[in-house]
Amino acid sequence: MHDRSAESGSIVMLTTDGKIDRRILLEADSLEAAGWKVTIIAMPLAPGEMDTDPRIVRIDVDNPLSNRGNFLLHAYRWLRQRVPQSGWLMRKIKAIAWRYVVDQESFFVKLFSSATSRFSPDIFFAHDLAMLPVARLASQRSGAKLIYDSHELYSEQEFSAREKQRWTEIEAKHIRACDAVITVNPSIAKELERRYGLHGVNVIYNAERSRRSLERKGLFHRAFELSPDQKVILFQGGLLAGRNLEVLVEAMGHVRNPILNLVILGDGQLSAPLKRLVEKLGLSDRVHLHPAVPQEQLLAFTASADAGVIPYQPNCLNNYYCTPNKLFEFIAAGVPIVASDLPELRRMIQTHRIGLVGDMSTAEKTAKLIDDFFGDSERLQGWRRQTLMARQTVCWEEEEKKLISLCKAI
Repeated sequence: MHDRSAESGSIVMLTTDGKIDRRILLEADSLEAAGWKVTIIAMPLAPGEMDTDPRIVRIDVDNPLSNRGNFLLHAYRWLRQRVPQSGWLMRKIKAIAWRYVVDQESFFVKLFSSATSRFSPDIFFAHDLAMLPVARLASQRSGAKLIYDSHELYSEQEFSAREKQRWTEIEAKHIRACDAVITVNPSIAKELERRYGLHGVNVIYNAERSRRSLERKGLFHRAFELSPDQKVILFQGGLLAGRNLEVLVEAMGHVRNPILNLVILGDGQLSAPLKRLVEKLGLSDRVHLHPAVPQEQLLAFTASADAGVIPYQPNCLNNYYCTPNKLFEFIAAGVPIVASDLPELRRMIQTHRIGLVGDMSTAEKTAKLIDDFFGDSERLQGWRRQTLMARQTVCWEEEEKKLISLCKAI
C-alpha cells in the first residue's frame, strides 16, 4: 500500500477543544487527503466520552502540571458542564482566574508542553489564540514551520478590559513569528493586519462540503406534526448566552404570518431556560426545540427548513465581524437566510443574493424582518435558487485548495 504521508510531511494541530471543531476536522481531512500525516492535540474529553478519530491525542492532565494546575483544569472542566460558556457568570469567573490566579499564556504552555514535546512535525498549527504561544515554542524547539489559524477575533470577545488587553499582548508577542496567518473572513483579516502590521493574512472560510444530492425530507414537519403548508425557520447550533435566542423566541409572539414556525436545533446551557420561556409565552405551537444531531446528519435536517436564521447582535467586536458555522451550513443545505445586519453576514448574503439582513435587536423588529422575509413568495423562491447556486462555490471543496496551497508553499 502506498504511504501518502511521506509525500508531504507531517502536521500537528493544537486546540483547546474537547469536542473538536468542524473547521479543524475539515482542515485535517483535506491535508491528510493531500498526503500529510495529521495529528490533533486537544484537551481531555468530558467523563464518559470516547474518541473515535485515531488522529486525536489528548493531553495528560496528571503528567506535566503542578497540583495547582491540575486543580485549575479540573475546576474549569467542572464549570464548563454547569455554567453557560458565554454567560456573565463564566466571564466573571474567567476574568478573576486570569487576573489573580494564573496567566493565560503560561497556563496553556505548561498544560500542552509534555504532549507537544513528543512530536517534531514539519508544521505546527495553532488553532486560536490560546494555542499560539504553545505552538510557537514547539515550532522553535523542533524547527517546524508555524501557522496560526485565528477562528475569530479572539481578544475582542465579551471579556473584561483587562482580559482583552492581556490576550492582545499575547497575540502581539507571537503573531509576527508565524510563517502564515489564517482567519475566517476578510474583516477579521484586515483587523489583524491593521493591529499587528501584517501583510497577506489568508482568508479561509468556515465553509461546509457541498453535497451532490440535496433532499428536502420534511424532518421537522414529521417531528413536530406540522401540516404541509407550514413553514420552518431554523436556528441551529449551541444554545448559549449572548446569541439573542430569547429575543428570537419572543419574536414569534409578534410574527403575523400564521404558517411560520421556529425550530431551535441544538443543546446547551440555555436549553431548559428557552423551554420555560416558550411555555411562559404560550408559544408551544409555534416554537419547537429539537435536540442536537450528529454532525454527519446535520445537513439533512438543515435542508428540511425553509429559512435559516442568525440573530446575533454586535455585543462585542468579535460578534460584529462574525461568520458562524451555521451561515455556511445553511448555504450547503440550499436554505436562504434571514440575519442580523452585521458586516460579514451582509457581505455574504447580499453578494450571493441568498436572503435578507436587518435589525434583530428587539422582538418586534425581529418579527417584522421575518414577516418581510416570507412576504414575497416569488422573491423567496429566487433566494432559494440563488442559494443552490452559491453552494457550488461557497464550499469547503474551494476553501481547501487555498489551505493545501498555503501548506505546500511554506
